[in-house]
Amino acid sequence: MNRLSFLLTLLLAAAPARADIVYLNKGDEINGAVTAMDAANVTINAAGKEQSYPRADVMKIQFVKEYNSGAAEPQKDPEITGLLAAPPNPASYPNDGYLTWLNDVNIVINADKSWTVTRRGIRVILRERGKSPAAYLSHNYLPGIQTADIDYAYSLTDSTVSYLNDISLMEGSPYMGYPSYDKLKLVKYAIPNVQVASVLGYQSHSYTAYASTYPFFTDMAFRFYEPVKTARLTVTVPDSLRLSYTEFNLPKGLVFSKTAKDGKSVYIWEASDLPSYRRESDSPPFMRYTPHVALSLDGSWEDLRAALAPLLKERVVITPAMKNKADELTAGKTSDLEKAEALYNWTAKEIKYQSVDLDDYSYLPKPADETFSNKGGNALDKPFLLYALLQAAGFNPEFAYARGKSAPLAENLANIRQFDYAECLVNAGGKQLVLAPLGDKRRYTELYSQLQGARAFKALGTGGPLFTNPDHSADQESEATTADYALDKDGNLSGSYTSRPTGEKQASMRGYKDYKKEDLDRDMEKFVHSIHPQARLKGYKLENLSDLSKDLEFSISLEAAGYAMKAGKYMILKVPGLDYSAADAAQTERELPLFWYARDLNTRTLKLRLPQGYKLYHAPRNVDIQQAGQSYKAAFNASPGLLTFTEEFRLDNTWVDPPDYPKYKALKEAMAQFSENWIVLEKK
Repeated sequence: MNRLSFLLTLLLAAAPARADIVYLNKGDEINGAVTAMDAANVTINAAGKEQSYPRADVMKIQFVKEYNSGAAEPQKDPEITGLLAAPPNPASYPNDGYLTWLNDVNIVINADKSWTVTRRGIRVILRERGKSPAAYLSHNYLPGIQTADIDYAYSLTDSTVSYLNDISLMEGSPYMGYPSYDKLKLVKYAIPNVQVASVLGYQSHSYTAYASTYPFFTDMAFRFYEPVKTARLTVTVPDSLRLSYTEFNLPKGLVFSKTAKDGKSVYIWEASDLPSYRRESDSPPFMRYTPHVALSLDGSWEDLRAALAPLLKERVVITPAMKNKADELTAGKTSDLEKAEALYNWTAKEIKYQSVDLDDYSYLPKPADETFSNKGGNALDKPFLLYALLQAAGFNPEFAYARGKSAPLAENLANIRQFDYAECLVNAGGKQLVLAPLGDKRRYTELYSQLQGARAFKALGTGGPLFTNPDHSADQESEATTADYALDKDGNLSGSYTSRPTGEKQASMRGYKDYKKEDLDRDMEKFVHSIHPQARLKGYKLENLSDLSKDLEFSISLEAAGYAMKAGKYMILKVPGLDYSAADAAQTERELPLFWYARDLNTRTLKLRLPQGYKLYHAPRNVDIQQAGQSYKAAFNASPGLLTFTEEFRLDNTWVDPPDYPKYKALKEAMAQFSENWIVLEKK
């Protein structure tokens, strides 16, 4: 047997199904299964007929694996035959592109705490726009811990079955830009030949070995942005282990069962006829409202801390270089607060943030000296390095993991995999600081909004293992602006505008430090044009932009020709920069709550110097509205030659339930209407 024939035999043996392609020199492509090949001829079975081609006429052969393990026989699948016997009517789903007929997740936990997951789905394409989102699928895995593969994926269109093949599959890494964290593998694939009314079937499986720092934890959502006919979660656990779970937002009609057989317990959750969610602005993170179940093996937070603490302490490696850096940063500082701030600022700025999720790499931090040397770290490793530097500087810090606001913490599930951030706790100057040096744009007192009020787990420290992070007040997430403008007799406006942001607003504005000068100039031009189309930028300053030890201050000067309109003895204008929209309150009602990650406070004092010879004839009536946990106040005060405008918008309630949405809607509409009002000046 020659080498090519031997290779063909191996391929035929390895792949249960194939769709090979023979490319001829004259340009033809023959799709089928290569059944024989020797030095003289290539034989391919295409559409049930075998045809041989001289090797001299063959340019190349592409051997293609089809993903059909033998388990995919659509015509014999009772779910498929039942679906085809009574297909869904698209008119019953007027707003949807496709229907998930079945979303079936089957988890088997083994006695050694390893586990396998089999995910099976069936979808029906209802409309043209549903084709692409329904056909594109993906899964990921961590080499060394997990293995994953596709069992089958196909489309059934007009009685024709088209199987996924490896031409439509791509495996890569989502973190190629972070070489020191490039572990996760992502597999993406597209089911072929998808048309309106096609039925798609797919199944994949994964295996995860047990590790104390990567234990079993999963959560399954039942409802999505496209409708689901049946969603089922099955978990099988040996009697030697105990499953714990928490149910969130489960719908009425969901059926739960637990049975015991052959030394195992089987838990099943099944929901039916789940409608799609509407996409609504300012909605909470998906896992805060969708019905889902979170699962873990039984344990306590105290036991988790006892097991994790020694592993963490082993990684608190403080080298002489790190000790020297800590001494250098704190030299000359007279208070613990200044020292803690200096250590935070250096870690935030000098250690480049690597945006890699803990679940995509590790829940055990790298040794602190490694992060120090690499000058890069993710949301676990940067805070852990700060923890080591605080120790090197003589502090007695604590180290914690935190659950961001994107999902609720299941407090009865003592599992490290619930967390997605880390933070340091330290007492300095009589203040209990929570330090999370993620990016390089927040001051040490400005906690990332995901972590404000978040639940956290103290892995190194004393006291109870679970606690709640401080929640910033609206005053800590504010922007105070002042403006001083003058209007001349021709209606031309000139003056300056100053802003002092804090919290997320300050962090966002610090992003300008990475801009090129021409890009920054362009953004400043856009800003003045938002005040008036004729506005022209005269100059601007961004002070302390890169200095995390000081608050940022932004000022800009501008002039706008023809800002005010003239009509006889009157001059008409609006408050410069006052332009509120009610676009996010356009719906008459909402299904989902309104949500913001942080509270908010915006205040403004604007002085408008009137042109000589003019007086105030009319100013809008003052407003004071308080509802839905928010308030808006605005007032005008007139004195000879000067009109002063003050306003305050305060958001204290970051969650507004749908029944309170009409109040929020009324508030935003009132603000938008108020900003449309005119100021009228009269010539004396």
